[in-house]
Amino acid sequence: MKSIRKYLYFNTDKRMELINITNQVREVLQESGIKDGLCLVNAMHITASVFINDDESGLHQDYKKWLEELAPHEPVSQYAHNGFEDNADAHLKRQIMGREVVVAVTDGELDFGPWEQIFYGEFDGKRRKRVLVKIIGE
Repeated sequence: MKSIRKYLYFNTDKRMELINITNQVREVLQESGIKDGLCLVNAMHITASVFINDDESGLHQDYKKWLEELAPHEPVSQYAHNGFEDNADAHLKRQIMGREVVVAVTDGELDFGPWEQIFYGEFDGKRRKRVLVKIIGE
């Protein structure tokens, strides 16, 4: 069995962004030469997420609005966690959106359903963060 581990790095301009990383993950898969196996993609920071959904701008706006309603950033004083940092809401948003995805690899391709894409969700941006891509298989 073969494996490859690569990091993708992000430094967003905004506090909350949803970034399609499907092509970057595909590049790692191509580099690996693995034709059959599993691809794990996970955020390495507790205020960021990796998830699968449709790449549709209206849906992304809905996600941002919904997440902000569930865990609003302000007032920052509403959270016991906030003190040294003001990112308690980002921790909660990450918990809702999840840490990682696992995608089957079949015939050297990510084995998606219709419209599925991989996204990096940033909820406490404006600093460098990383995502792990780990692919195992033959």
